[in-house]
Parts: sequence; C-alpha cells; structure tokens
Amino acid sequence: MKHTLKRVLAMGTALVLTLGLSTAALAAEGEEPPVSPAPAAEQTIAVQLDGQNLTFTDAVPQVKDQRTFLPFRAVFEAMGAEVSNEGDVITAARDGKTLTMTIGSAEATLTEGETATVITMDVAPYVDSATWRTYVPVRFAAQAFGCAVGWDQDDQTAVIVDTEKLLGSAKAGKEYTILAKYLEYSRQFNEGAWAVTADFDADLSMMGMGPATVDGTLEGVVADAVKAQMSMNMKLDLEELMADLSAPAAAGTSEEPAAPTAEEQALLTALKEKGVGLEMRMDMDKGMLYMTFTGEALEALGLPADTWYSMDMGALFEQLGMDYAELMDLSKTLDASVMLEAMLQSADLSDKDTAYATVAGLVDSAAKLLSDEGFQKNGSDYTTAYTYTQDGADMTLSFTLNTKNDKVVGYAMDIKMTMVTGAETGETTEVMTMTMGMDEKNHMTAEMKMDLLGLMSMNMTISGDYKTTDKTPAVEPPAGAVVVPFEELGMETAAPETAA
Repeated sequence: MKHTLKRVLAMGTALVLTLGLSTAALAAEGEEPPVSPAPAAEQTIAVQLDGQNLTFTDAVPQVKDQRTFLPFRAVFEAMGAEVSNEGDVITAARDGKTLTMTIGSAEATLTEGETATVITMDVAPYVDSATWRTYVPVRFAAQAFGCAVGWDQDDQTAVIVDTEKLLGSAKAGKEYTILAKYLEYSRQFNEGAWAVTADFDADLSMMGMGPATVDGTLEGVVADAVKAQMSMNMKLDLEELMADLSAPAAAGTSEEPAAPTAEEQALLTALKEKGVGLEMRMDMDKGMLYMTFTGEALEALGLPADTWYSMDMGALFEQLGMDYAELMDLSKTLDASVMLEAMLQSADLSDKDTAYATVAGLVDSAAKLLSDEGFQKNGSDYTTAYTYTQDGADMTLSFTLNTKNDKVVGYAMDIKMTMVTGAETGETTEVMTMTMGMDEKNHMTAEMKMDLLGLMSMNMTISGDYKTTDKTPAVEPPAGAVVVPFEELGMETAAPETAA
C-alpha cells in the first residue's frame, strides 16, 4: 500500500502542477531537424521553393554538420532578394529587410527600418574551397525573410514556402477592421497591473481508474502580462484513485485490497480537507519561474518546507528546439499578420509533394477567417468559425466578439476536436471540447473536457475576475530562500542555491 500511495501522490503532484500552470497561464492571459543524407557518393540534395524545384549550376546544396547549406546568391535571388558580397560580409535585401552575415561568424544582423536585431545562428556561413561559393544555412536564411522551412527525408529535399508572399496575396482586397478592434481590446490586458481571483476544479482519470479530483482557489497580481505572483490552494481527493490502483494487487485472490494505514489515511484526509498550497512567482521576460509548496503532504511528497523550485523557461524551450525570446516577442505583438506568419513557420513541411498546397490552403483559410468578410454579424456580436481536418481528426473553432458602441468589450471561444474511431463505419468520437471567454465586466470563464479514448479523461473549469490594481508582483523568491532547480527535484545530489 505504501508504494501505491507514493504513485498516487506522484500523480496528484502532476495534477497539481498541470492545473496550477494551466490556471496561471489562463489568468495571465523549430529548430531544423538533423539531416540524414545519403552516402556522399550518392548524395543529391534538392531544394523546393513554393512548390518548384530550384536549379543550381556551378554550386549545389551541401550538408555540413548535419545541416543543409545552400549557395548564398542562388537561393536569395530565387526568393527575390538583392544580394551583395564585400570581403567576408554578405548581405541580402528584400521588402525593407536587410540581412547581414559574416563568413565564419554565427552572428547575423536583420535590419528593418531603424531597428537592427542581432541573431545567433547554430552554424556559420562558409566559403566552399572547391567552388569558392558562399554557403548559408537554409533554415535561417529562409526564415529571416518570413519563409517556412521543412525537410523531406525520403526525397532528400529542403522545402521552402514563402509565407510572407502568400499572406500578402491572400490579404489583398480584404479588410480587417473587426480583428483590429479585438486586438485593441486585448491591449489593456498587456499593460499595467491586474489583480486576479479565480475558483477552479478538475478531475482526472487514467485507464478507468479514479478519478483524482482537485478543488482550488487562486489570487494574485499580473503586470504587463509577463510578471506575476500567484497563490493557490488545491484540495485533492485521491482516495478513489488509490483504491483502484490497490485493487490489481488483490485480483485473482480472495483477499480484499489493502486498506490505507492510519498514517496514510491521515495524509489522504489532509490532502482532501486542507489541501496543498502553491505559490508561483514569474518574470517571463527573463524566462524564470519559481514555485514553492505548503501543506502536510510535503514530507510524503519529498518536498521540504520553505524550499523554492526554479524553472528556466529559456533553457527548457531550447531543449525543445524552440526560441523562447522569439516566442515572448510574438506573445506581445498585436499584429495579426506577424502572429499568423510565425504560426505558419512551424507548419509540417516534411512532404515536398503536399507542403506548398497545405500551407497555401492554411493561409487562404486564415486570411478569410480573420477578415471582415469572415465574421457574421448577429446583433452586436461578430462570429467567425473554421474547421480543420487532418489524419482523420477534425478541429472546429468558433470565435465570437461582443461589441458595444463599436468597441469590443468581451469574447467567447469554442473549440471541439473529434477523431475517426470506426475505420469501416466512419464513426467519430469527440475527444476534446473547450470553451473560454471574458465578459464586459472582465469576468473570465473556461471549461475543458478531454477523453483520449479511455486512456485518460480530464475535466476542468475555471471562473475568475480581473480588476486593475496598483500592486506590484514579487517575481523572485524572498531573500535568503533555498532555491532548487526544478530538473533536480528529487535528486539527492541537488545543490540548492540561495536567493540573493
């Protein structure tokens, strides 16, 4: 029973963290895959731009350090850029953007208007000694000018789709005044300080066992959408889940599943009646998240009292092949074109035969969905809807804007996902529904239901309020507090730090 309780507590901790991070996120409102080329004697790397293969003459694509490199002049001129080469410095200019790189250096500069941004690449441009041609990394070169990049392993083809050009064509002749009003409405939550309060509950079942349930409260302060201090109390009922996990041990025997010991029952009761406290402090500009736990379950969970746990979001996203700083910049932008362009750059372009058509279809659909013609007016509300189908799964999204005096004052979003579960009958099963919204008084609600074909099911509801405040969130642990990196949680060799 002791081992069962530990498993249950571990699952409970996971539920607490998942719910805590999800709730805080709601309240606060890839790297190129390594290339596996054919043997050098047989190697032929192809490059496709907007569905058409590029032709190279004296200098052909190369693979170096498991990265695809393209001849600098050939690829940028094919993308419509003007190029120049002065000594070790190479530049490409297109549509008001100028990219400057130096041979042998992993740093590049992208200049747009008066703004110059230094970007670090994972590999540097080089000069091929056989042809004396300059080579640049394909992914970086293409994404600098708003292109999506992929790799077709089967056909050894680098796939480039000029999403910036596609967006320009798709937006031509369309108006986006309704979307602009929503983005202006959203701006208020990205500026200043907001006091947040919320109630939430959730239940989680796995393979028919459970559920484990959580009832919680949250209060805190969010500043400029990136700094936050949140305190939560979550009461966990793990008794049913623990009983289900204990039952298999007694299966096939006349024995009854072992009952909790007095100590274990006291712990379960404490979790259910008093709960676990979780405080989070975060500065997302710096990429740091800190959390600490309180409650009688700490010792059993292996979490000593008065200890903070740190999470370096930048390092975490880097391990996932994602640029954290770029994601943060994107989260702050209120330019729909920039957001859509960034989303398209992460599209799956692993099949050269379908990649361009897939992205072009997404661009066209998104341009229509978000344009004035995509919204249907009903009284003072405007609604747009979209259904996306891929690999037997459908996702339907409905987005409604509530207006008053020609300004957006609230919104509602509904998402539903279904998948085909009957190969012969075509029968579909609803695997997720989610609704969220905000009313004119800044009252927020969210509800999610998920059922992954019996493997796991989860239900969650959140209800809360936003009010302006003059409070400032604390974004770091108190001075002198013990801080343990989250990835070292549970490691006996962890070397705790002390907050300054």
